[in-house]
Amino acid sequence: MDTLKRVTMALFKIGLVVFLVLGVVVVLIQAVGLVAGAPGLVSGAVSNLGMAMTVAAGVTGLFGFVMSYLFRWKAGED
Repeated sequence: MDTLKRVTMALFKIGLVVFLVLGVVVVLIQAVGLVAGAPGLVSGAVSNLGMAMTVAAGVTGLFGFVMSYLFRWKAGED
C-alpha cells in the first residue's frame, strides 16, 4: 500500500507541474500576442495547447481523487 501511495503522489505531482506549466505558457503566449497585436497568437495558444492542458488537469484531478481514498482523507480536515 505504501508503494501505491508513493507512486500515486509522484504521478499527482508530475501532473500538477505539467498542467500548471502549460497554463503559464498559454498565458504568456497570449500576453505576447496581445502586446504584439497578433490575434493568431492569442487564439492559437489555446488551440495548440488547450487540449493537453485540459487532459493533464483532468488526469491530475483523478489522481487527487484516488489519493483521497488511499490516504483516507476525511471531509473538513486541513
